[in-house]
Amino acid sequence: MKKIYVALMAMALLFVFGQCSTTSPEEEEKYTEAQLGNEKVTIDPVALEDEIVDMVNQHRNSIGLNPLQDNPASYKYAEEHNDYMISKNRLSHDNFESRASKIAEESHAVGVSENVARYYTSAKLTVDAWLESASHKEALEGDYTHTTLSIQLDKEGRPYFTQIFIKVE
Repeated sequence: MKKIYVALMAMALLFVFGQCSTTSPEEEEKYTEAQLGNEKVTIDPVALEDEIVDMVNQHRNSIGLNPLQDNPASYKYAEEHNDYMISKNRLSHDNFESRASKIAEESHAVGVSENVARYYTSAKLTVDAWLESASHKEALEGDYTHTTLSIQLDKEGRPYFTQIFIKVE
């Protein structure tokens, strides 16, 4: 019985690790950064998180998919990843496998994916950009049941976004 459980967990982790939204550096630059220029914009990260999740669920509903439920237990991983990207001053999916593994273990997920972005100043700009990118759209429209989204501001007040998509059966 133990061998079967270990084998199933290994297969699940292989599936989980294969679900990261893969995007070329050029596509990341094109679709995940909004140019702020010299404009000063005030951003409320918590309100923007709620607005983006609502927009994602509205989009999913419009194409016949179930809305994603909130997964607050995974928020810390999205938040930590934003901290990491802010510290590096760049977008990345670095350490995704580790994040996905921890999320899968804690939530019994069978699938995990993520979208990242930075510098967008509105929910509409963020969601529209993700929908224009094939890999981001695939995650957003994927076979997932739960999500979490963290938005954090860097020292200059520019937002970084990490949205994690989770499938729990």
